[in-house]
Amino acid sequence: MSSGSEYIDRETENHPEPEYLSDLRILRRFVYNGSFGLKESDDVVFQTLKTRYSTAYYAFGEERKREVLEEYKTSPYIELQRRTYPNNPDKDEYLKALVRLRHHMIMFKLGYGDRIRAMAHANLKSRYPEAHKAFQRELDFL
Repeated sequence: MSSGSEYIDRETENHPEPEYLSDLRILRRFVYNGSFGLKESDDVVFQTLKTRYSTAYYAFGEERKREVLEEYKTSPYIELQRRTYPNNPDKDEYLKALVRLRHHMIMFKLGYGDRIRAMAHANLKSRYPEAHKAFQRELDFL
């Protein structure tokens, strides 16, 4: 029976203790509800589980990151921009910048961030405010 998590499936084979697996499921739920990186919850249960099972915490963060990046790999706004003015010689660089902006926005929503990413995001946001607003609408439910 698959739990939806590679990490939990692997741990189930090696450590079938119900309390341990329950703790992992609770920790995974916290991570999938947004408690990761810069957006960690102050909840005592979360902090205890995160400290106790730090490897699982980071594994769940990576699993969520992979799933979200796969789910949001296409952008209606970028596809619209791709079809607009197809023969423009500067279009490739523009589209690459839009992809980078959207990627930074997704990563911040997932709780990943640092000063360099923040500076790149701010630069791209100021250069492409219309795209930033469109991406905010696309990523509203993330």
